[in-house]
Amino acid sequence: MKIEKISNAQIKCTLNKTDLSSRQIKISELAYGTEKAQELFQDMMAQASDEFGFEADNVPLMIEAIPLSKESIMLIITKIDNPEEIDDKFASIPKQNIRKFKKKETTKQTETTENKVVTNQLIYSFNTLDYVTKAAKIVRPLYDGINSLYKNETLNEYYLVLHKSDNEGNAFIGLNGLLSEYGQKINSSNLMESFYEEHYESIIIDKAIQVLAEL
Repeated sequence: MKIEKISNAQIKCTLNKTDLSSRQIKISELAYGTEKAQELFQDMMAQASDEFGFEADNVPLMIEAIPLSKESIMLIITKIDNPEEIDDKFASIPKQNIRKFKKKETTKQTETTENKVVTNQLIYSFNTLDYVTKAAKIVRPLYDGINSLYKNETLNEYYLVLHKSDNEGNAFIGLNGLLSEYGQKINSSNLMESFYEEHYESIIIDKAIQVLAEL
């Protein structure tokens, strides 16, 4: 793991095959913040603090992930003084390059942003298509929004992305309990689906629950 200081507000970290395999992490896992990926991120930030005095506790961060090859990736980590600036900075970066890590320690303002993202979009992973179908049949009477299903061939997992429609209100949050019967919730950002579209197989676009519920 090689870390370089770009400025007082930005560092660059390069992870190679050895860095990832020693922790049993695949590059794809960095996109949706598994527990192992978050532990790696915390170690990365600790090393940056020791080597460069790069302190990021209670500071919102933007992480841009740039794949260098199938076995290595570069992360550019930037401190954001004003969280309202994040959207402007995202606009200048290709969506497929943006990845999200959830810090263990966050400010209240960051947590508020996180909750807002999760409220408007839900992502669940499923081990089999049968589980997705069973979940679809349960939530279909309560939900008729835009939703899509993707498959990660490498992990043999399915990802269901649901978007909140204007007329659903708090009922959308209630879907969590039903979906959790068959799948696992993924902490997500609004940019996660762009990653799925680029890297995974698109199974059903926009009407996944509606189609599967009829099977």
